[in-house]
Amino acid sequence: MLAVFGNLSIDDLVFVDGSTRWATPGGNAMYAGLGMTVWVDRAIIVAPVGSDYPLSTFKNRVDVSRCPSVPKTLRSWGLYEEDGSRHFIFRNETKRWEDFCPSLEAVASGSQVGAHVAPMPRDIALSLISELRKAGTRIIAVDLDERDLHDITLEKVTELLRSSDLFLPSRQEARAIFPGVEPVEALRRLRALGPDVALIAVKCGADGVIGHSAGSSEIIHVPAVPIELVDATGGGDSFCGGVLAGFTRANDAVEALLCGVVSAS
Repeated sequence: MLAVFGNLSIDDLVFVDGSTRWATPGGNAMYAGLGMTVWVDRAIIVAPVGSDYPLSTFKNRVDVSRCPSVPKTLRSWGLYEEDGSRHFIFRNETKRWEDFCPSLEAVASGSQVGAHVAPMPRDIALSLISELRKAGTRIIAVDLDERDLHDITLEKVTELLRSSDLFLPSRQEARAIFPGVEPVEALRRLRALGPDVALIAVKCGADGVIGHSAGSSEIIHVPAVPIELVDATGGGDSFCGGVLAGFTRANDAVEALLCGVVSAS
């Protein structure tokens, strides 16, 4: 019983070559949930959703029975840069991120052994994690969003880090936490801040992932699975879902990272 708490969104994507993909059903919760389903039969998604989102497309893969209804689904611009970085900007009609995040009551709507807390405002994430712990959730994975990192201090990032079992920022988010610092050094600094976190990993896109297991003397590098890339949107979220599934199954950092890169592919 694995669940992801996050957002469902409809994305309008603009790529560096000028091509676009309009009204794409996505959202960090859906991509993470689909990443889990590479390894488990079904994943539970907990995220507000409107009737404009095509949930029936995914009904055989994910359980959406715990998704509360809202009048309109979160909608975003997804803008890609030449260096592989991306920026997601909420459309004006749905610009209040808080309105599209799971409530604390959503935790009590069911149970889960493991949960992934997808990118959302830090205070909401911390409250959800606290409720998940009270509800007996054994393993909690956490991802970040660069938008939220511009407004919070390192101390607040540390609080979120220490509340998790699996801490899974991207290279772009690691640079937002530690400006000008390369991923390996960012990983070392995060480990110093959270010595007891079971697994800390920095997602590096086409360069794979680097990770560190608590108490280990080695940094792990797992390369990305070679693929013919169509669209990178959601790859990092899918990775997180795979990591949670792998770690829950094997309680092993290498196994978790391997599951993550396969899910991302």
